[in-house]
Amino acid sequence: MQNRLFWIVVAVVVVGGGYWYWQSTQTQQLSDDNTSAAVEDAGVVQVPMPVIGSTTPETVVSPATSASVSYDGKSFSPSEVTIKKGGTVTFTSTGSAMWIASGPHPQHTNYDGTSREAHCAAGAVPSFDQCKSGNSYTFTFNKAGTWPYHNHVSGGMFGKVVVVE
Repeated sequence: MQNRLFWIVVAVVVVGGGYWYWQSTQTQQLSDDNTSAAVEDAGVVQVPMPVIGSTTPETVVSPATSASVSYDGKSFSPSEVTIKKGGTVTFTSTGSAMWIASGPHPQHTNYDGTSREAHCAAGAVPSFDQCKSGNSYTFTFNKAGTWPYHNHVSGGMFGKVVVVE
């Protein structure tokens, strides 16, 4: 009787170990297959990632390296964008002229810590401030953080850029 019980335990261990090994190789194969299946859609990179305990990939959205914001004379659309550090945002007016300026209004000191007069002076290091009105403005964000902005021509129009590492 004890001999029979011994062989039953051995069989359970072998079958269970084989099943565990088979499951771990299937998960690794799924992971390897999905690493090259990145999809780029409107500047957002979507990479299928396996969910632990599942064989179905889940989509992880990475921030874009660039974004576009339009201004129609009444509001910014979208009013908030998220980009990676070192990425750019292009602001384009489809209505009246705009003057993109960092927050807070009217100091414009949030992004670089200087006044508008200092960072718009001739030869100054560019700041997140357009410095004059126009119909298009592109800025590269080299600092992580949340950066509010407004239309200085019409101080009541606000938005924000979120920059992540």
